[in-house]
Amino acid sequence: MSEDTLEAAQRAYQSAQEALHTARRKLAEAVLDAYANGEPIGRIAERTGQSTTSIWNTLAVHGITPLSRINGSA
Repeated sequence: MSEDTLEAAQRAYQSAQEALHTARRKLAEAVLDAYANGEPIGRIAERTGQSTTSIWNTLAVHGITPLSRINGSA
């Protein structure tokens, strides 16, 4: 493999990582919006292909927990 090929592969890899980070950010925003609009966790999980635990973890990063929802502080 030539140096040019290796450098091109590194650039492609970095671009893919940046795209993945952007997609994760957008997904987190969509999860937050859906939850804020009253969509149930189970339905958000179904629509995103994630587990309910994953959805709760996304919300928890933003300070939203099952207890905060029950207590009305979210």
